Amino acid sequence: MPNERFISYPAASPSGEQMLGWAGWNHADRARALTRLIEQRAIYDGWDAGRITPLLAGLAEVLPWVKQWHGEVDPAFGMSPADAFTAYLAKKQAEYRISDEDLRSWRPEPPRRGRPRKRPGAVGRQSR
Repeated sequence: MPNERFISYPAASPSGEQMLGWAGWNHADRARALTRLIEQRAIYDGWDAGRITPLLAGLAEVLPWVKQWHGEVDPAFGMSPADAFTAYLAKKQAEYRISDEDLRSWRPEPPRRGRPRKRPGAVGRQSR
């Protein structure tokens, strides 16, 4: 689909494969997708705090927009999505003992592209 746009969740797959979501999701949809991933990885894959942190950081990152645009009570939920996702994040942070600072400071590993660089002073392959 050449005109479609996607968002990536780089640390969300147990196999290390790239997981994609549709860029047309609103912020509440993104938060919902992340909470489902967090639950799946915790329950079915047994992920520990170190592996769950990137997903919780993603949820924390999207929460300000959920609060801004989805703060009203949703009749299907009986509460606002903003309140539901905020409470969920707080519960998971307590469960895994992950602070707000841990989430704010988390950064993905830089991508590894191209061939590995030679170390300075390394001798290249010699022809015979």
